[in-house]
Amino acid sequence: MPSQRIKGQEVAVLIVRDGSLEAELTDIQNFNFEVQTEIISQGYLGEKTNRKDDVYRGVKFDMELHLHASDWFTFLAAVLDRTKRNTPDVVFNISAVMSFPNGDTPTVLIRDVKFGAFPHSVPERGDYVKIKVEGEADDFEVQQ
Repeated sequence: MPSQRIKGQEVAVLIVRDGSLEAELTDIQNFNFEVQTEIISQGYLGEKTNRKDDVYRGVKFDMELHLHASDWFTFLAAVLDRTKRNTPDVVFNISAVMSFPNGDTPTVLIRDVKFGAFPHSVPERGDYVKIKVEGEADDFEVQQ
């Protein structure tokens, strides 16, 4: 029996602030996450090749979204309040729920994310406003 691959229509990306879903931030066009590992290579006298090791450096992600409500600016203000230390204890989590055709639904959970730049693009009259979100976290987990 052939297996079907998962498509973007079967992936829901959720943004959570302090345990509450950012319900209006749903027009996510694409989502990428990268498990960051690094190879360390060191050569020693008397050896003919370098020794290899690896180290885990956390996870980073990015996504692009369109706006259909002004809630984006409330979310952005909350991120800026945390970065300015007005509300330093606010926690943001990102999760991607993947619904496979066989019924499996693993969730990639990125906890306590730290955000980078937020480029806003207003390309032309007929195009949607686009926002790019990027960030990193210490770790992630996959919940089955």
